[in-house]
Amino acid sequence: MTTSFDNPPVVETVLSVQFEELESFRNIHFGLFHTEVRDAFPRSEDRPRLEKIFESFPLVPKLKRLQFQQAGGEPDRVWYCAEGANPLMLQLQPDRFALNWCKRDGQQYPTYRSYRPEFLERLDQFSRFVDRSAIGTVTPTVCEVSYVNHILPKPGESVSEAFSAVFSGIDWVSSDGWLIQPPESISLNRTFPIESTRGRLYVEAGSAHDGQRDILSLKITARTLCSNLNSVPNDLDLAHTWVVKSFVSLTRASARTERWGEKS
Repeated sequence: MTTSFDNPPVVETVLSVQFEELESFRNIHFGLFHTEVRDAFPRSEDRPRLEKIFESFPLVPKLKRLQFQQAGGEPDRVWYCAEGANPLMLQLQPDRFALNWCKRDGQQYPTYRSYRPEFLERLDQFSRFVDRSAIGTVTPTVCEVSYVNHILPKPGESVSEAFSAVFSGIDWVSSDGWLIQPPESISLNRTFPIESTRGRLYVEAGSAHDGQRDILSLKITARTLCSNLNSVPNDLDLAHTWVVKSFVSLTRASARTERWGEKS
């Protein structure tokens, strides 16, 4: 049974596929591909490259590396942006393809099933472009689904109070009373294996500010290992299932009902 909400806290989603590096991909190919998607995504922006994803089993902790972008040279990643009311955006780099949905004023989350087809169609369009351009073959390695949620405290409720009211297993109690509770700044980071070795789920939550008020930010990312284009739809669906079910598992039933109007 799928859980749905009258007013879900989702503000951004990303559907993404990482693939083997296209060694023959050059700066000109960003522009050539843009000509194929310009009608829907007329504006482009250069961006720094995203780090390569590696999933190992068992988990091997990694230190984050400092990244430096060289001045000049070819862009590492490009955003293809829609205009007007269209909330979708494509991302492309020589080893990754993604579709973002970003909430705009008054817009409701459109559901995964409503924009999943466009992601798969655009990915197929890019794969055919790569074949025609003779720059390699799109060979997927990881499918990724990521949801960013902004959780608003109730009137008169602090972010710390909202944190313990929303997330299960959180109780602001110190063993000897020395630390004054609740804390003024909070964060939560967890990882879980997906079906043993199919992939991994990442949960990041903490206090934040959206430019107007203090909020809770909750990002849930599921990555599933993938080996070919034919398996992408199923691997993407598995990642999405883990994102949705983990949101329910992480939060209290009272919070889901009172704050977002949960429906079964």
